[in-house]
Amino acid sequence: MRRSPPSVSPAFRRAAGALLGLLLGLAGGATPAAGQAEVYLEVRKSEILRTPIMVEDFVVSGDDGMDALSPGLMAGGLRAEDLLAYDLLYADAFAVVRSAAGDTAAGLRLDIQGHPVGLALRARVEGRVAAREGAPWLEAALIDEGSHQRVFQRSAPVARVGLGTSCEPWEIHRLADEITLYLTGVPGCAATRIAFVRASGGAKELALIDWDGRNAETLTTLGSIVLSPAWDPGARRIAFTSFHRGPPQLSALHLDDGRLTTLWSGRTPSAPAYTRDGTRLAFSATDAGDAEIYVARADGTEARRLTYHPGIDTAPSWASSGERLVFTSDRTGRPELFLMDADGANLTQLTFGGEWNDSPDWSPRGDRIVYASMIDGRFELALIRPDGTGEQRLTHGGGCENPSWAPDGRHVVFARTLGGRRNLWILEVDSGSLRQLTGSPEQTYNPAWSPVTRERIRATRGSSGSE
Repeated sequence: MRRSPPSVSPAFRRAAGALLGLLLGLAGGATPAAGQAEVYLEVRKSEILRTPIMVEDFVVSGDDGMDALSPGLMAGGLRAEDLLAYDLLYADAFAVVRSAAGDTAAGLRLDIQGHPVGLALRARVEGRVAAREGAPWLEAALIDEGSHQRVFQRSAPVARVGLGTSCEPWEIHRLADEITLYLTGVPGCAATRIAFVRASGGAKELALIDWDGRNAETLTTLGSIVLSPAWDPGARRIAFTSFHRGPPQLSALHLDDGRLTTLWSGRTPSAPAYTRDGTRLAFSATDAGDAEIYVARADGTEARRLTYHPGIDTAPSWASSGERLVFTSDRTGRPELFLMDADGANLTQLTFGGEWNDSPDWSPRGDRIVYASMIDGRFELALIRPDGTGEQRLTHGGGCENPSWAPDGRHVVFARTLGGRRNLWILEVDSGSLRQLTGSPEQTYNPAWSPVTRERIRATRGSSGSE
């Protein structure tokens, strides 16, 4: 990646930054008054303004055989420009317009969803595809429409030699993330995948899907039950609970070669969670007779029990610092969220409202915790700050479970049951924007969002139960 000197016009920088600041600022919510523990703040923010940005058709050079790419470079069944436009749309920070190269027409424009764009364009993405060493390279630039200057540029190979008219979609995803970071100051998450459980034919297997709902593929063929996938921060392996040998055990799928290794074979291990630095693994197990929280090294060794209380302690999630944990416990008579230090000290109750609070996930920013909460007899998603303030209801309609934060700390993927079918959905928590990720006949649930990766994480065959 190469960036030109930051010659952004002040008005452009202020406009882009202010819009994202508005998005983030609305996440706050009100602090419940004393004696009103069961108050949920509902905020409808669908009308938040988005920065207008145009994505032009990429110009394909006719030199060095690049004429074979006419009429355009394809990426995952779409033109590369369209894939980029949808990545920016799904970032939930932009109103995205598509146009021909060099389009300077005035007047009202429509975004790629057919909605009028009421504000003047703030930025434009242009690109040129040319040959280098026999392979297509994309030279992309971001133009400030106020100053008409290039404020960002990136040059990278987008296809292997001999790949023809198709490019690697991951390079387009990475370009979208870099544009998002440059304009908003918050990293994008297009270059990510989501692991989940897919139930089909009596078996429950691990699967992967891109953040835009494309390229779904099965990871395991264990013919058994798998639950609760969790990524290590390097995206090299996924920990999960598996029943493929009979009794449940914690397993790790190594994505580079498809190996399956055992992390913990004690009694009923579940809900694994890695620290952000990848050195420790928290999980729940019933070795002591009831479900308790344990912490081990990342390979499952040197496990140490953290909780000591009759009842169920489960679903741990780490703070980004690795110094604290949030988890679910029914020690008060119903499931609530609790906090404790990484050594089990300083245990405090976090939630006091709702009929059932479960499945917490601590934001990678450290500022918020998302969880599933039963409200009026239905499971919804809710937010709370680690200090117990800012309790906020996120969804309506029920059937919501298994929330997992994206690495940008703005989006959450979760499972939702509608009409008897569980599918995955993505929610932008500050604007309320929702989109469905899966829609297959199989049940899909237990999602876990990967870290951002430089290359696409691919399924490696051979995950059939051998170790």
